[in-house]
Amino acid sequence: MIQPPVPSPYAELDTPEDWAPYGDAAMSPQTAAPTQSGWHIGHTISDLWSYEDASGVWVLVDGIGWKRLSPASRSGHTHMTLLAGAATHDNLPVDFHEDSDGQIDQLIV
Repeated sequence: MIQPPVPSPYAELDTPEDWAPYGDAAMSPQTAAPTQSGWHIGHTISDLWSYEDASGVWVLVDGIGWKRLSPASRSGHTHMTLLAGAATHDNLPVDFHEDSDGQIDQLIV
């Protein structure tokens, strides 16, 4: 009879001293102050940051700083997160609308 494979033992590594955990809401980026509500054209998103709460997603807009994706609409927030990820991965220009709270509530890639 054939025996199922047995997993090999693994080593537990020490946590590096300079490790800053993703997923800690207290470590969220400092959102840039609202520049002006309205449309911003032709920017790029170079990084995304989030924590375990689905509504806690920030994007790093080049030339502006960290901006939070508005959690006002759960389905819209999910779609904006996917678009921001695609824009970051493929280095695509984006147009976005900033609401009066300084959050991105519309995103066009």
